[in-house]
Amino acid sequence: MNTYRQRWLAIGFGLLISFVIVEIVCRVFPTWHDAFVKDIVFSRLPADLYQPVGGLQPGERPGKVRYQHAPNAQANFKGLEYDNWVYTNSLGFRTSPTPLSSSFEQNILLLGDSFVFGAQVSWQESFVGHLSTLQPSIQFLNAGVDGYNTEDALALWQGLNLQPTPSEVWLFLFWGNDIWENDWRNRHSDNLIPLDGEEVSWVTQDKWLQFLQHSVFLSRLYALWAIQSDERFIERLQQQEMLVDASILQPALNSTTVQLQRFTEMCPSTCRVILIPPADAFETEAQATVTLPLLKEGIPKSLGVVDLYPVLRERGHRSLYFHADPHWNAQGHAEVAEYLNQTLLLGKGIQ
Repeated sequence: MNTYRQRWLAIGFGLLISFVIVEIVCRVFPTWHDAFVKDIVFSRLPADLYQPVGGLQPGERPGKVRYQHAPNAQANFKGLEYDNWVYTNSLGFRTSPTPLSSSFEQNILLLGDSFVFGAQVSWQESFVGHLSTLQPSIQFLNAGVDGYNTEDALALWQGLNLQPTPSEVWLFLFWGNDIWENDWRNRHSDNLIPLDGEEVSWVTQDKWLQFLQHSVFLSRLYALWAIQSDERFIERLQQQEMLVDASILQPALNSTTVQLQRFTEMCPSTCRVILIPPADAFETEAQATVTLPLLKEGIPKSLGVVDLYPVLRERGHRSLYFHADPHWNAQGHAEVAEYLNQTLLLGKGIQ
């Protein structure tokens, strides 16, 4: 009996030691799965900030926004590495919690997604907040909305009646997923179900995944399973594969090219396209070497292009993003603000 018990104790102890060794190895060699699982488990998006527009037909996504930020709102964004309040003005644009000067010499409209909205950092830490401090005579209109693609951003702008007309419009393109999202017509459009409730049912916290926060090994096992069964993981993997395969990327880029041409037609003044790299591009450089040349080929020559990949790679690359969230941290925002200020606002030219 003692021998039998000792045998099971030895097996249990061996399994425990093996688990500890594997856990250490997983922590020493992180992968994108680790951050992606943490983002799903810990992110909290305040659903009451998102105002559905409605009026869509099943399988249809016309040239109008599906949702927008509620006006004159305040909302709390939570993640593993941040706990932050954001505020919107009467247009639903993110703004400072304290009044800004009303005597501006010019307005610059910023269009884009969650990188522009910057809800993971305070207003003062966001690149828009930094630019507002560096250039107090310019009003930066932050029209970024989480989850928007290029078509959404242009549709939002088209629906606005901004007076006076912005002197410049900067369109931020996060090529980590915007190319994929812009190509929605060629991907499962028959599965789009435009229910108002679904339009704002953002992923928050899957409570049954709580155990994953304690073990990188277990979370990676879950990720390997989820890649085959969870739409979020399946789409994420497909996006990564597209960015390193020109044969898949080139057809998908056609939709982005159409939207950028539309941008030039809508633009009444100076317009810029600012290319935002994903954090993965600093770990898998093939994403940048494959994607950026093809993407730039499709950008109309009349648009000024700012590529943030080289400067972010030089100034900190992956360390400028949160570990458990795909967005810039405070240092990342500061670097972007400094570069945009030097490049676009102080007359030192664009790359």
